[in-house]
Amino acid sequence: MPITPQERELVIIGAAVASGCKPCIRRDMLVANQLHVTDKDISDTIAVAIDIRQRATDSVKDFVSSGLVDSFEPEPVSAGHQNPRNRALVSVSAAFAVNCVSGVKKQIAAAREIGIDTADLHAVVSLSSFIKAMAVSHVERLMSPVGIEDADDSDTLAEYGTPFGPERCAWAEVCKSEAAAYRDSAGSLSVDDLIGITGAL
Repeated sequence: MPITPQERELVIIGAAVASGCKPCIRRDMLVANQLHVTDKDISDTIAVAIDIRQRATDSVKDFVSSGLVDSFEPEPVSAGHQNPRNRALVSVSAAFAVNCVSGVKKQIAAAREIGIDTADLHAVVSLSSFIKAMAVSHVERLMSPVGIEDADDSDTLAEYGTPFGPERCAWAEVCKSEAAAYRDSAGSLSVDDLIGITGAL
């Protein structure tokens, strides 16, 4: 079953939380709201991603304190999402975003057990990989000579107008139709704003 636009945003939010990319979280929370992702699904996603991030930290702590013996075995996440598919997709995304090899392996195995196919897993990893790159780019920009001199915390959406590449471009028509279907007030983002934010050029 192909990943839906709503699932895609949960995957991206999970990767953003796990990688600590606050501008990414802000941007994709807006996109998720425009696509009418439920508050419950968003909060479940955040809980799963924080859990994965903490497990990865615990794994490294255990590895270092045990004399560099890799004995920590992260278990697939069971808390969080009521929807097992969402939980599995977000878990793979978050584990990939925090570079936890053993966690990624466990989460992929758990996802396969509930029927998530290879194409969906590749899509999740592609999205998570991109969010990791965005998180790094924010830090690199801050550490540039200009960024160090102008280190404010503006993080506006305008700064990140076209951040996404080909892995999300395929969703352009889906995002346009979703935004058009759900646009409900004059104060909401236009279809073109939504597409610009999601990076589907």
